[in-house]
Amino acid sequence: MSEVDAELVKRVIAGDRAAFEALVSAHLLRARAVARGVLGDDVAVDDAVQEAFLRAYARLGQLGDPVTFPAWLSTIVRNEAVSWLRRHARARGVDLKAAEDHVRPEAVPEDPQLEPLRLALAKLSASYREILALKYDAGLNYEQIAEVLDLAVPNVEKRLYRARQALIRLMPDPGA
Repeated sequence: MSEVDAELVKRVIAGDRAAFEALVSAHLLRARAVARGVLGDDVAVDDAVQEAFLRAYARLGQLGDPVTFPAWLSTIVRNEAVSWLRRHARARGVDLKAAEDHVRPEAVPEDPQLEPLRLALAKLSASYREILALKYDAGLNYEQIAEVLDLAVPNVEKRLYRARQALIRLMPDPGA
């Protein structure tokens, strides 16, 4: 996929708008998963993703290595989602920390058997929900997550471990 992305990036830089449409199609689900990890709200997710793709298009010439497009785009999406959250929290006079903690775990499909997971995710801190979304919804590897979150890979490993442990602690006892 990286080689295909790299070729599409080169074509976009050369002026091929259809190549950018192909990049959007290829990465839309991943971008939505990254934004959902920060925002939770579907309308906000779509707004942030749209803005992120516009920013990516405008800045594509600044991308160093075209092979890194997926992680680079994920960083832009994450930053745009965080900016969206800050702008709208301020506009509504909402405490940003409270707004971040209120992010709904939309990624869990509607299934009554998954309700305990959905409730446990809702109780996690925003940073834990975000890193779990990057890993499991967006499908990023540790190196890509490290790039998106500006962390070292060992820190990504630790944060993911802690997020999983926190999620397990919040899940109800299946034997109860």
